[in-house]
Amino acid sequence: MTISRNVSDITTRIGDFLTGALGDRSGAVSVLNDILGPLPAPDHPSMLENRAETQGMLPLIRTWQAQDNPEPADESTIHALFKPVEIERFSTQTGLSGIAAMQILREVLPIAVRHRALSAHAGWQQPNMH
Repeated sequence: MTISRNVSDITTRIGDFLTGALGDRSGAVSVLNDILGPLPAPDHPSMLENRAETQGMLPLIRTWQAQDNPEPADESTIHALFKPVEIERFSTQTGLSGIAAMQILREVLPIAVRHRALSAHAGWQQPNMH
């Protein structure tokens, strides 16, 4: 069984390398935004903020929101903030192997959190057009 799993892992890595999956970010952010749902608002935290608060990770989310170029997340953070079905959905909808999807989630999530915070903040600043 271990040999079979190792062969499968190696085959997946070769496939990701040959297709350029680890360098492909196209579509990943839109799928991630779809999973994350609506942007955060002052009295309506995002799904991610709610989960982070439950996990004691809200300070990390706030750091990502404030930094221009946040560091990638670690794999345990991704597992804490997303349900397995959501990680699988990300993998399926992006066409990436589980390994490539995890690597891209680790890199893209902090950046997406920053951009979502900026977009939400800009929306709050728009003058009322009545």
